[in-house]
Amino acid sequence: MEIGGLQRGDFAVWMPFGQDAEVLIRYVDREELEEIRRKSATTRWDGRGSVEHTLDYLQADILLGRASVRGWKGFTANGEPFPYSGENRDFLMRKSVEFARFVNSACMDMQRLAGQERAQKRKNS
Repeated sequence: MEIGGLQRGDFAVWMPFGQDAEVLIRYVDREELEEIRRKSATTRWDGRGSVEHTLDYLQADILLGRASVRGWKGFTANGEPFPYSGENRDFLMRKSVEFARFVNSACMDMQRLAGQERAQKRKNS
């Protein structure tokens, strides 16, 4: 298993999404995932001395998108280009289950990202 990408904090690869689009996905490591989880959790005392932790999944998706999505190409809205921006990224992470699921699975899968990087290198050589 290739783990060279773990040593770089900026390991990012263009990943195909759908038929015509690509998303630049950055690998997110366990430490960063834990920080996202911590920022997305709320803690509440139940009044009987117990603590209840609740994860806000929508907030976690938005933060994960911010950590991992670095750009895209090929997205359109009503036939017009839908450019990459922080606002548009957050919008898709909130509104598109398919996009959020893709980002969640791709950004944590080093083997998948490394395999895509190798495939791109072969294609370009």
